[in-house]
Amino acid sequence: MEKKQNMGSVKPKGIRIEVTENGALTSNVRIPFFVVKMGLKLGQMTDNAQKKGRVNGELERLKDIDMEAILEALGSGKLTLPCLLAEVDEQDKNQHVKITLE
Repeated sequence: MEKKQNMGSVKPKGIRIEVTENGALTSNVRIPFFVVKMGLKLGQMTDNAQKKGRVNGELERLKDIDMEAILEALGSGKLTLPCLLAEVDEQDKNQHVKITLE
């Protein structure tokens, strides 16, 4: 009989950011997941303060990140780890950035 995995217990360990310049990996950073979640919450609180005129709009993009939806998709099996979150090529600078949830 096949064992069923508890898909609700799938939890990411961190986010990896890799930067490649001229074909060579120049940066490879891993940020623990609890720090990412805390940063998102602080950024979203800062966005609320920005609406009240206390902070500039640099963190506005954080309000659109729904980490709970990502965790729910991981728990249901719709997403699996590692999961590519973003990939950007700047061909004029010969740079490549890749952000992965691990």
